[in-house]
Amino acid sequence: MSTTERIRMVAVGPDDSAEKAQWLEALGNAIDSNSFCLGAEVDRFESACKERLGVAHAFGVSSGTDGLKVALSAVGVTSGDEVIVPAYSFFSTASVIVQLGAVPIFCDLDPDTLCIDPAAAEQLISSRTRAILPVHLYGQTADMDALLKIAQKQQIPIVEDAAQAFGVFQGGRPAGAIGDVGVFSFYPTKNLAAAGDAGMIVCQDDEIANKVRQLRVHGDAGGYNHQMLGWNARMDGFQGAILSLQLQRLDERQAIRQRNAKEYLHALKEHHLTSRVVPLGRTSGSDHCWHQFIVQVDNRDQIRDQLAERGIDSGIYYPSTLPQQSCLSTDRYLSADLSELFPVAQRAARKVLALPVHHRLLEGDPTRVIQALADLVGDRGGN
Repeated sequence: MSTTERIRMVAVGPDDSAEKAQWLEALGNAIDSNSFCLGAEVDRFESACKERLGVAHAFGVSSGTDGLKVALSAVGVTSGDEVIVPAYSFFSTASVIVQLGAVPIFCDLDPDTLCIDPAAAEQLISSRTRAILPVHLYGQTADMDALLKIAQKQQIPIVEDAAQAFGVFQGGRPAGAIGDVGVFSFYPTKNLAAAGDAGMIVCQDDEIANKVRQLRVHGDAGGYNHQMLGWNARMDGFQGAILSLQLQRLDERQAIRQRNAKEYLHALKEHHLTSRVVPLGRTSGSDHCWHQFIVQVDNRDQIRDQLAERGIDSGIYYPSTLPQQSCLSTDRYLSADLSELFPVAQRAARKVLALPVHHRLLEGDPTRVIQALADLVGDRGGN
């Protein structure tokens, strides 16, 4: 283990010159086969994903954000509808709802996992509710069993924001296809990473699949026959080619993330820190791809600055809740006390700290991070 090299927050791009050469070869193959927008390279990646996840349908799209918009539209969300969504997530989880003319109805979180609280979501259902949009935050699923019971009782579709959870299963079911339809992101910092923006929509239902297929190409049913208004949301062939390579390396890299997360958890206990550097709990029955290793800590911003001074990068995902974003807030939230409406989400925005967990970390690096945290927050009175 190096004790002097900076521990970086993310690892993007090829790992070495040999992998870079593979990327260039893959791009050359895409050029030779004229696979620029969709095409053979995207077909190949979609087929590999269907096999790996055990889903009936997989559609490469231009980004996770575009995927969410297409997926919501495919289940019928339109202007004036309400969509129940967690109050704490990446911006696009809620922005796509607004872009469709619908209204995001924000919901507080489960305090252990920071995923959507199913009981709180059920209380928000109204006659205008058209979908529930849980987020599989940081690499594990939300409590889908509880959400499915609610959705089935109320006959409301579930659109899964699985942007951070590719390859994760809950109870043997793949994230993204536990509900009605789901979306992944392959942004370069994700576990399965493209060389730019890219995403995927998966589902088991043929009717939803037919709508997704059309909506990602301007609503074209074939032969310039536009039966609905859609978008230009196709995956580029270059991204499909790179992602096929990345998929081959995913298991190896995922094993390293698992190793790093296990080392973090062990070091936190060894230093008696788990009451002050608090790791998230686990969703029952869910795998974890460790897109992020998250802890909650007091004086988060100060701690982060001090870690940086010691050569350790970290991240904040996310520094504010979605109702705090002025372009997303409505009269329902503008004059409200958000700390009363969303106490867990508001607390998370103050305390959440992401520690490096990517596959380029060396064994011992997580322990170095925790040793630094122990120095900063003290090691007395632990759990």
